[in-house]
Amino acid sequence: MRIANAALALLLSSRGNSFFARRGTAAAVSAFGFSSPPPSYHHLSSHQQHQRQRSPWTLSPASSCNKSKNIIGERKAALFMTSTLNSLRGGSAAASFSSTTCSSSTALNSAVAEEQSTSEPVVNYRKDYEALPFFVNKINMDFKITDGKTTVTTELFIDANPDSASLKHKDLNLDGEEDAVKLLSLQINGVDAIKDEDYEIKPGKLVLKSSALSSTSTTKVTTTVEVIPEENTQLSGLYKSGPMYCTQCEATGFRRITYYPDRPDNMAVFERVRIEADKENYPVLLGNGNLMESGDLEDGRHYSVWSDPFPKPSYLFCIVAGNLGSIRDTYQTTSGRNVQLEIFSEKENVGKLDYAMESLKRSMKWDEDKFGLEYDLGIYNIVAVNDFNMGAMENKGLNVFNTAYVLADPATATDSDYERVEGVIGHEYFHNWTGNRVTCRDWFQLTLKEGLTVFRDQEFSGDMGSNAVKRIEDVRGLRGRQFNEDAGPMSHPIRPDSYINMD
Repeated sequence: MRIANAALALLLSSRGNSFFARRGTAAAVSAFGFSSPPPSYHHLSSHQQHQRQRSPWTLSPASSCNKSKNIIGERKAALFMTSTLNSLRGGSAAASFSSTTCSSSTALNSAVAEEQSTSEPVVNYRKDYEALPFFVNKINMDFKITDGKTTVTTELFIDANPDSASLKHKDLNLDGEEDAVKLLSLQINGVDAIKDEDYEIKPGKLVLKSSALSSTSTTKVTTTVEVIPEENTQLSGLYKSGPMYCTQCEATGFRRITYYPDRPDNMAVFERVRIEADKENYPVLLGNGNLMESGDLEDGRHYSVWSDPFPKPSYLFCIVAGNLGSIRDTYQTTSGRNVQLEIFSEKENVGKLDYAMESLKRSMKWDEDKFGLEYDLGIYNIVAVNDFNMGAMENKGLNVFNTAYVLADPATATDSDYERVEGVIGHEYFHNWTGNRVTCRDWFQLTLKEGLTVFRDQEFSGDMGSNAVKRIEDVRGLRGRQFNEDAGPMSHPIRPDSYINMD
């Protein structure tokens, strides 16, 4: 079974479920919190449809420059309300605002650039969910990072969906954003694909024709694309932040790296991810899962190969390449396995990482004792990034944090600083089971993974300090922020009927 939300729903129903049902709107969002900015929900009730052009919540980053300029003032006003929600788990309202401004970049795939630039924002409706006709069950990737250009070669191993016989003649859409990804080559089972016969490139996607995919055996699709991380100012997908390259893929950033079914219900094994870069400038090369091999190459370059044996959705993918310092430790699980722990940051910040490491080990022990959940890989890495548009991100085995949620200088940190670091470190670690191994079907179910994980991190913080004090803090935050939103025009259900953007 690819998605198993029943256990999550059962656990959620055991604590406070009737309260949130009575509150109706986003009360649960505040009480549960987010590790990523909450979605810009878009309601299309009959009395709102005529206001679509002027609503600050109805324009996506793909909107035209003129429309965006006309609503800048309205978005600034709405930004205050958004920042209230984002602050719960460190989300960046400024990043949400900046992502709506127009980019001067030229679309890399010029054939669809004009059609893309004039298209209206796409509204996603919950009622329109349809299972994929084909699944990507395994993926291999090869990143060649050079200054000003990165080449990504991807092998997709695709099988027909055995539970959707009625969909077997439907084409498979691979998501990809034209302003970020340039297609260089496409092969199907080792043979160059023929445009319009085997595939089409349309705005926001590469369409693989069902006639080119086998319904009875695995089809291997190989793409090579070019991306430019240095020009990626959205901080979504692969981008450069100071001395390092980094990725952020929740909710839909993976499509800015390569063409792929970028949705949570396609869970694939990322069997082999190879990263290659200049060794002097980027001596640290990290990926999801376990390190399989590494070595030096000609011309001062080097590589590492990572493998994650557990199926995951694309939003949990991550790589990092940089010149970083770190601290190391080990943790022995209940079953006796040794897990290598390492936390990375800019070298000048290494002295501020000790409390984050202590918090990580306490989180691992608490999850074993409280829920019987043991960490399932041999490596657990955390990277602190200055320019990160989320508070933190639970990428499988490779968490990425904004430095504000990792660094704690004993000379200047307050009790609140230590509590925040411990709480966010625990939250992202607990996602390993509630969000990563068990995930959501689509983004309409976002609060399932976030809600249960925040419940777990609240219990953890209470056990590490005082449960009574923690509960009072949470309720004060709920009453001070969320009740006001519930009573105002920004009120929305935790599972909306539609949305434009989920980032």
